[in-house]
Amino acid sequence: MKKIYAFINSKCSFGVNVLALSEGGEVLTRHTSSSKGWAKHDIGITSDWKHKIYDEKYPEGWELIWVDDPEEKVKNDADFALAARLADADEEVESEKN
Repeated sequence: MKKIYAFINSKCSFGVNVLALSEGGEVLTRHTSSSKGWAKHDIGITSDWKHKIYDEKYPEGWELIWVDDPEEKVKNDADFALAARLADADEEVESEKN
């Protein structure tokens, strides 16, 4: 079963930006939410929102994991650290294209 990590990536004037990241560092989806509670709902932790995206990516099954403190998880979880680094690299490439 594949792991999908969901976490607040940044804050903005409206609230928070939440990401769902694959084990391989691919950003599967993102959402801007008004609060942490709504971020969990909007990314699919406490609802079935975004589950269709996850099902399409991993039809054999997936586990959605909420990460409260991404910086701490990077320090303690090598798999998450690699996924986060890969996602950061992809984000930089995307921003350079625009």
